[in-house]
Amino acid sequence: MTERRPHQPCFTFTEREKLYDRVSHDRFMALVMQPDVDIHEIQESSNSFGEYLFVTMSCRTEQPKKLYTFWGLGYHEHRERWIADSWQWYESQRKQEALPVLVKEAAYRQITEREAFVRANATPSNPSPRARLYELLADLTDEDGALSEMDDLGWTLFGLDETDDEA
Repeated sequence: MTERRPHQPCFTFTEREKLYDRVSHDRFMALVMQPDVDIHEIQESSNSFGEYLFVTMSCRTEQPKKLYTFWGLGYHEHRERWIADSWQWYESQRKQEALPVLVKEAAYRQITEREAFVRANATPSNPSPRARLYELLADLTDEDGALSEMDDLGWTLFGLDETDDEA
């Protein structure tokens, strides 16, 4: 008699991915294409960093079922650059039962169309001093920390005012 192996979880993140809540674009696409992954929602929307594509997924073989929302393929306003090669993620607290399951091929096509748009617009740019400072602080702390530090301390403390657009 052969022993039945339980299904492996769809969302097994490395320690680094867990630490930064981030996966590469290639890794994200591999997650999307796993047979047991259901895609529930894809929408272009905004958060406090900019406008991105948000993709909500679950694994039908995991118990208890968890929803994960990934966001990427967008423009990071504070860094003044396009994000095309990584996806942030978080575990969603919404109820999965209320969400439909999208056709995977159509979802894949929507993601790749957005990728083509972002890559076409992701030309090298010369970020402002404010964007360079934000990027430095974000890399030293985290995205939320950098934003709140710059808001709390004020741009003038860093020798910049909020309208400073010089390169």
